[in-house]
Amino acid sequence: MIKSKNKIKIRYLLLLLLLTTVPLLTAQQIVTAGIIQGTNGYIGFLRGNMPLVISIPHGGYMMPDEVPERPCINCAKNQDIFTLEIGMGIRDEIYRQTGHYPYVIINNLHRTRLDPNRNIAEASDGNKNAEQAWHQFQNYIDSACAEVEKEFGKGLYIDLHGHRHLIKRTELGYLISSEELQLDNELLDLDSFVEFSSIRSLVSNNLNKLSFSQLVRGKDSFGGLLEEMGYPVVPGPGIPYPGPDEPYFSGGYNTTRHGSSHGGTIDGMQIELDEELRRDMSKRDKLVSDLAYTIIEFLRIHYFRDADFVRVMAPGE
Repeated sequence: MIKSKNKIKIRYLLLLLLLTTVPLLTAQQIVTAGIIQGTNGYIGFLRGNMPLVISIPHGGYMMPDEVPERPCINCAKNQDIFTLEIGMGIRDEIYRQTGHYPYVIINNLHRTRLDPNRNIAEASDGNKNAEQAWHQFQNYIDSACAEVEKEFGKGLYIDLHGHRHLIKRTELGYLISSEELQLDNELLDLDSFVEFSSIRSLVSNNLNKLSFSQLVRGKDSFGGLLEEMGYPVVPGPGIPYPGPDEPYFSGGYNTTRHGSSHGGTIDGMQIELDEELRRDMSKRDKLVSDLAYTIIEFLRIHYFRDADFVRVMAPGE
């Protein structure tokens, strides 16, 4: 288990160092090491060996001169602080718990330079270096999802974010709006809503034959499992939908592009962690461990009941 903020930070700094020095390695050595870098280390791709892909679009720190600040007006430029460290911590913790690694795609550029959770025009504002990094970020996710689909037949994609809303809770986005979540289960389970969701494939192919509403906010939903760990979550059994006029992120470009709403068997989910949870060092380490366990449990319950990559190893094993 990760013991401190410093350990997570050191792991990230070592990774960034490796990403920026990796041109000294041959292409085969890069693949063998499990790390592929984009141009100038702006984008990092860590290979995995389980049906889980995690992207971290807004946690980067790099502000190089050749990628100037985006000149867009009224566009979001805030860094999702500590999401990069949390995402890398989840990767390490999943390996500690199962002996397997998820695929992880990192944007090392600060959000003032690139926002890869937007279409390319808004993401880069016409800067060629930013456009190149955007393509690499999206292509690495495409590649990881294709590998998962080929190797395992199905899988889960998570886009990891942080929000600054005043309501301190984790928000889960499935491309279902706040207003749609307020519908009762019978209406929410209609095909007209399911077909546009980022977990469309899971609804038609989950081990326990649960309905869409059960997968989104039932006791075995991701929100339900995380709620059992002591976290307020929306949607989930305790908070099935945001209240009127309450802010809520339902999922963005990445969840739409890489989830199963347009077909395929890779489901998508946007996870939004509140700022206090990310900043509080005493909470962050537990959060990393709990999120890793929840992800593994979600895969075990709904996707792969007996696979070795969802079997949590006993202490000392």
